[in-house]
Amino acid sequence: MGIKFSTLCPLVDFYDSEDFDSIYEVDENNCIGTGKFAVVHLCNRKNQPEKKYALKVINTRVGDMASLNRIHEEINILQVLGNHPGLVSLIDVDESLPGAIRLVLELCEGGELYDRIQQKQYYPEQEAKAAVRCLLEAVAYIHSHGIMHRDLKPENILLASRVSNTELKISDFGLAKMSKDYPRRLPRSHSICGSDFYLAPEVIKQEEYGREIDIWALGVITYVLLSGSLPFFHNVLHKLYRQIVERDLSFPDQAWKNVSKGALDFILRLLQVRPGDRLTADQALSHPWLRNGSSAASFNSFTTANSQGMAPTANYYNTYGGYGGMPRPVLHPLEHARKAGLPS
Repeated sequence: MGIKFSTLCPLVDFYDSEDFDSIYEVDENNCIGTGKFAVVHLCNRKNQPEKKYALKVINTRVGDMASLNRIHEEINILQVLGNHPGLVSLIDVDESLPGAIRLVLELCEGGELYDRIQQKQYYPEQEAKAAVRCLLEAVAYIHSHGIMHRDLKPENILLASRVSNTELKISDFGLAKMSKDYPRRLPRSHSICGSDFYLAPEVIKQEEYGREIDIWALGVITYVLLSGSLPFFHNVLHKLYRQIVERDLSFPDQAWKNVSKGALDFILRLLQVRPGDRLTADQALSHPWLRNGSSAASFNSFTTANSQGMAPTANYYNTYGGYGGMPRPVLHPLEHARKAGLPS
């Protein structure tokens, strides 16, 4: 018997495999994505052919029991989250086929944010601001359900359409973790998991961590959107991790000379080494850079201090990487992040 989440798609009742295939038409010749254990095709309801969805077929024969449990945990998390404009919605689930789980997901025709940044090179500040606000609203919603995503990066953020640069949707909850007793207990973990360039310092240091790691990742993503480059980059993994743990970053003039100081202040308030010093998603939404229409918004009245306890200055932004009077660093290219560790 297939599983049906009626709260997400009340038009369809419980069905078995035959019912699923009678309801949906799958375009087997149109593969829109592949993964290690999954393939994604276009599909539509036969009685509504103009409405397209993404059908993700997960091969459950090749994984172990832990992998299968993670798939079911991801399905459960998507069910709990339901519909939100900043998330890729789960429409239907079918587990009736042996060795496979089929997920019908909202179709995002704009592709990955990673590819859009590569295409545009960087986002103009007003577009970046709109995109970050969209992401923060989605992350605030995720966190309000006792869930942390744990793998936020441009590859896991999709664009709803080909024409909009700012209508973003968070996808891939395969590493997400949910508190079983929220709000009495927040989600916590010790697992080293995520993707290398976006890992928070506490994950690298193998400390217990919580939802603050998503905020750190959003700080990295904001930096990437505005500059088209990575704030932390090294081909040698342990040297990359040292950069992250020491927050060894800079804002080279080449990419940042036309970006407002409010935007830089926003990034630094998310990229705090100590988790408790970072803004929450709700606090970040109230930052003057996002609240005010002007990119040169005043931020001096914002109450959360940076980790040095001082008011940021222009010199602070230009030299924070620790290179002082040395030549300006080159921009770090945007590269695909690699998975780190296994979730639990």
